Parts: sequence; C-alpha cells; structure tokens
Amino acid sequence: MKTAKGFLLTIVAVAISGGLTYAQTNPSGKPIPGPAPGPASPARQEQRPVAFNLADYGVAFESDPRLVVVMATLEAAGFDPTPNGRTPTAFVTRVRKDQAELDPALRERLRSFYQHNKLPAPATAADQAARYVSLAYVLGQPPAFEAPDRADDLPAGVLEVFDFAPLVREFYRQSAIAERLPSYMRAYQAEGERLKQPTAELVRELLSYLHTRPITMSVERVLVKVPTTDKNKNKEQRRYVPREHERRFFIVPDLLAAPGTINLRVIADDYYAIVPEGTDPASSELRRAYLRYVVDGLMLRFTPRLPLAASR
Repeated sequence: MKTAKGFLLTIVAVAISGGLTYAQTNPSGKPIPGPAPGPASPARQEQRPVAFNLADYGVAFESDPRLVVVMATLEAAGFDPTPNGRTPTAFVTRVRKDQAELDPALRERLRSFYQHNKLPAPATAADQAARYVSLAYVLGQPPAFEAPDRADDLPAGVLEVFDFAPLVREFYRQSAIAERLPSYMRAYQAEGERLKQPTAELVRELLSYLHTRPITMSVERVLVKVPTTDKNKNKEQRRYVPREHERRFFIVPDLLAAPGTINLRVIADDYYAIVPEGTDPASSELRRAYLRYVVDGLMLRFTPRLPLAASR
C-alpha cells in the first residue's frame, strides 16, 4: 500500500509541474507500440507492424452539434475569436456570411445578452467562450436543446449564462442553421480526421515514456437493496455490487473557438478536450489534458473509493 501511495504522489506532483520522472509498470502486460525500430534483419523486416488503434487507449473523436449551434449563436451575439491583426478563418467567414440575413431584433437580443454577461478585462476571447462551451454540454440535443433544472451543481460559470439557452433555441429556429448543420458537421469531422495522426503520435510517445496503458474502465461500488425471505417484510438486505463504467477521452474540434486554447470538460467518466482549428496536438495543452486522463485513471485504480450512499 505504501508503494502504491508513493507512486500516486509522484504521478500527481509530476502532473502538476508539467513533467514526468517516474515510469509505471504496464499493469495489463500488453505491449505499447513504441517508436519505429532501427535496421533489422530480413526475417524481422517481414513482420507486420502492430496497428495503433487510438480507441484501445480511450481516445475517440467527436463532433457535437450542440457545440456547433451554441458557438454559432455566440458568434451572432458578437463574439469574435480572431486575434487582432489576423484574418478570420474560412469557416468563421462562412458562418458570418450564412448569418448575414438573421433577424435584426434577434441579433440585438443576442448582442445585449453577450455584452451584459461579458467578463471584464483582462479576460481573453477563450475565457469569454468557456462558459458557453460548458452550457453546450448541459443542454440536450437539437432541436429541443432541453436545459436541466437550474442548480448549484452545474459546471462552473454555467449559471452565469444559463439564460442563453432560450436564445439558442430561438436562433436554431430562425437562422436556418438546421439546414446547414450537416455541411458544418462535415467540416468539423474533416478537422477531426486531420487530428488523428498527430494525436496517435502524441499518445504513443506519452504512453511509451510512461511505460503504461490508460485505465479505460472504472469500477464503482453501489449500495443496493435486496429482497429478503425473512418473515418481517419490512426488512431488506443491503449489499454492495460493482458496476463498470467506460472511461473515454473525446477530442472535439471547435472551428469557432479562439485559437490556441483548449477547453477540457470532465463529465462523469468522459473527458472532452475541445480544440480550436489548426491545433497541433504535440505542442498544445492536449498533451496535458490526456496526461490528466491517464493519471486520474491511476488514481481511481490505486486509491480506495468510498461507496455511494443508497438513494432513499
């Protein structure tokens, strides 16, 4: 137990500092595809290289229509992700052109909301967008975009922009984005395809250095009530049963995001890294986000977990 605790403290300290000084033994015993080997004998060269499937390491690519619509609504409200002195991307220009005929009264209400809830300086464009990204992930899918009950346990910042949800629904109805959404989604999926190869290199390098595999399943002990044969029917037996949950690391392109900043959202066992267009996984915060996914899994494996209280 002391060894496990020491390992966890080392991993956590390294994750915070941004480096890594300890290599964990591969708990699964499965090999991690590493860098390409040097010159080999003819017999060895005949062997086929081991395929590197990102899904085996918890990584998936996702394009979320909620995020697309919320960010398009935010753009209509006056949010500008383009840094000073730079030209808007082709996709941003396309969205602005598509929204040129938006009802002026709706645009004014969008702008009024955005300006009223704008963060004060020195907040960046990425800071302004972060709360709306969180809002997108608590809404239901289009066309309803159902909002959850207003509660204090919503992600940080969501309550500040919670009333933007009705405006998102109205924008969806009036802007004709529903007809354009399939085309937009193809652009987002193309960006996801572009990210696959450099992301595979990032994951391969990081896991080879750590000499471990990410833990892609978590086990939760849940207290359940079991009927009893006792004559007293009011009595029930209670016992803990294990429940498995898949842990996933989603990479979500956001073509309307501010350049250079990645938003990480952790929802239950799912990690969402929302990345702007043109992101280089090897030189961005995506590496740190995936490291957190790996480290959190090790914490779940080696740290005793308290059982959840039974609902009454």
